[in-house]
Amino acid sequence: MDKWWGVTLNGNERAVKALSELMDINKTLFENLYKVQVDTIEELVNKLYEQVPEYEKKFVKYVNERLPNLRRCLQFELPYNPQLISSMEYEIYISSAEIDCEYPYDARGCIITFFQRVPEMINLYKEGLNGERNVLV
Repeated sequence: MDKWWGVTLNGNERAVKALSELMDINKTLFENLYKVQVDTIEELVNKLYEQVPEYEKKFVKYVNERLPNLRRCLQFELPYNPQLISSMEYEIYISSAEIDCEYPYDARGCIITFFQRVPEMINLYKEGLNGERNVLV
């Protein structure tokens, strides 16, 4: 169980490991970007909404609005799928380069990409299972 994100990852060990690493990187991005350590992402969102300047409230609101969809997608049993794992590894590579948050705009971009891409990757795979799609992009 990943307490911070409020989800339990299940499925293929390699897929779970890759997704877990990507989730850890994004947690670290949040912590380094805002210099805040809390027990859950909800606590983070609430704390940030009180602390950040007005121009960043849109970002915090975006994260809060996308969280339920992300969690729904993360409850899917992850399969062994080379394209899915490769996509997650690519996101790990890109996001881990921003861990130091030297460029805050890029770090925020990685977090936004995480909230967009993870559901996309998992949903594309699920659609493939239903015969609607055969390729994971």
